[in-house]
Amino acid sequence: MNTHRGPVTGAGKGRLDRRYSNRTAMSLPAVLIRSLADEHPDIIQNVSTLGFKLRSEYGVTVGRFLSLDIPGLTAYSRWVAWSYLDQFGLDVANAIPEPVIEYIITMALQASEGFYPEVERRNFDI
Repeated sequence: MNTHRGPVTGAGKGRLDRRYSNRTAMSLPAVLIRSLADEHPDIIQNVSTLGFKLRSEYGVTVGRFLSLDIPGLTAYSRWVAWSYLDQFGLDVANAIPEPVIEYIITMALQASEGFYPEVERRNFDI
């Protein structure tokens, strides 16, 4: 697995000022739950200790509070950090432990057997 560093929150506006975090690309189905308890399918596209990048047809706005239900894990309740078209990021209040990230990666690999031959750990701009 390749590991890369990516950019840090709140440092400024240039490329060097983005958030630095190890990220793992994947395609793992999950469910978004709004405060009204309605559910929307989504795909986890990458995960790091700082949060998730998701893709969903459900439009979200920055600052919206959502829960992310990952099958086999507890729901993560988070704020939308950024949003662009059908992709958005959820920040986490407390860092996601590495063992949990490894479990999510394993679930993504199992879910994608035969469709995505490789899940690769690397940096993605968020």
